[in-house]
Amino acid sequence: MNLDELQQQLVELVNSGDPVFANAAQQVNELTEQAKAGQLSSAELKEILEDMQRQLSIINEMSQLEFKEKLNTVLNGLITIAAVV
Repeated sequence: MNLDELQQQLVELVNSGDPVFANAAQQVNELTEQAKAGQLSSAELKEILEDMQRQLSIINEMSQLEFKEKLNTVLNGLITIAAVV
């Protein structure tokens, strides 16, 4: 996935109706925008996203697994992009 596709996935999570994932997606989107604007280095962004990904590992409720998987996919994509930049 490219950055635009990943950000579209974040928009879907923001509008998911689940407050936990909507908030997390909004934070990821804001961090991504800060990195694009040069306010965060790629290394800083990568570290923050990896921390968020570790926090996701504790979510086990079936009702949240779809959102967890989507957010995890976005985080993986953004971590990969941050590592390349």
